[in-house]
Amino acid sequence: MKKVLSVMAASAFVLTAGVAFAGGPGKMAPGCPDACQKQIDDLQSSQAQQNEQLSAHGKQLQNHEGRITELEKAFADYWYVRLGVRAAWMEQKIAGEDFDTDTGFGGAIAFGREFAMYQALGKFRAEVELAKQGADLDEETFGVDVVGGDVDLTTVFLNGYYELPVYDAFSVYAMVGVGYAKYDLDMEVNGVDIGGDSDNVFAYKAGVGMTYNFTDEIAGDLGYEYLGVADTDLADSINGHNVVASVRFKF
Repeated sequence: MKKVLSVMAASAFVLTAGVAFAGGPGKMAPGCPDACQKQIDDLQSSQAQQNEQLSAHGKQLQNHEGRITELEKAFADYWYVRLGVRAAWMEQKIAGEDFDTDTGFGGAIAFGREFAMYQALGKFRAEVELAKQGADLDEETFGVDVVGGDVDLTTVFLNGYYELPVYDAFSVYAMVGVGYAKYDLDMEVNGVDIGGDSDNVFAYKAGVGMTYNFTDEIAGDLGYEYLGVADTDLADSINGHNVVASVRFKF
């Protein structure tokens, strides 16, 4: 009898414990009780919030890394090679008479260094440039071409540029240069060649223009340059006006 009562008591204890863990009568279905399920839901909700926060932090980190990369590029220095072409006009005084030229053409090659400053302050460039340009003399007397010939100018310059950003990939610049010029003059009068000569003198120039950065490594320049050449034994008051277009390859 005692064994029967013990078995019945043990069965009642197990049944009561099962009901209690199930959350009350009628909730004996397998699985987690309500309190346990609530904790799981809370943990899952917290995990989802943490995942969202981690995703937001990841995006912020990517933005920071991108900003760091942009700043590194903005403050980076580059070597570059510049190739250019130009349309040229020249004015000079020969034997006391003013002579202009027709539109001439030329080209240039330069090697330089681009120095970055604080982004709002722009960039500075320094380069050594070798250039050559030529144009035909055209002077009329009484409506008849009596003087002709051509003028060639070979220059070696040390140039400095200050480039200021304007919008996106566009910048504007101002430049100055000093150097050496080889002035070659070949003249003819009434169709007769009277020979030519050359002289080596000091030269200088100044200009303005705009820059477009196609990529971080390639940029294009378009501008105007005034070119002054010191008086030579062949001509005086030598002035040039150039429209220049260039492309720079940075490395």
